[in-house]
Amino acid sequence: MTYFQRGLLAAVLIVIGFFFWPLLGVGGLIAWSVYSDIRNEPERKRQEAQVAARINEPVTVEDMRFTCDSPAEEAFFDTMVSAYKMTTGPGCIAGEGIKLRTQVGLGRLRIGRNSAWSQFRGDFLIDEKLVVEIDGETWHGSRDAKARDAARDEIIRAQGYTVLRIPATIVFNSPTEAVRRVEEARHRLRAAA
Repeated sequence: MTYFQRGLLAAVLIVIGFFFWPLLGVGGLIAWSVYSDIRNEPERKRQEAQVAARINEPVTVEDMRFTCDSPAEEAFFDTMVSAYKMTTGPGCIAGEGIKLRTQVGLGRLRIGRNSAWSQFRGDFLIDEKLVVEIDGETWHGSRDAKARDAARDEIIRAQGYTVLRIPATIVFNSPTEAVRRVEEARHRLRAAA
């Protein structure tokens, strides 16, 4: 709801609240939330601008490699860097027609008083459309983990991304197969566009 709609609702509830007193309190709470949101709007916009600026800062291959969370992610990252001859780029590393970012915030952006964070974090984002998740058996092998991953993938797909899950065993044992899967997913995305 917009500020105007919420303010109007608060005013109506306050007027009705003179006849049915509990609505007076509800109207007051809504009015307070509108006031609080308007007061915090400049700070929220400043934080959104900071997040947008950080996304496009130049990044080196070494900086990106440092953000990998597991040996499997590092192996995948190293394979992609060598396969596509990737170098520094704006907010990503790039090479031979491909852009790659690591540990990308996905899902709803949440902004607090002193920080901003995303609902999920994807292992890799390729060409701003393909989310690549490297699944190790420890964190992604159980039935509950697979159900959680499926629910998460559904939310990410609803935002317009394609999700590709690659088992860590493939990354370690057959890195060229991991690159082939990425290339196949990229081809499908280009064909669909």
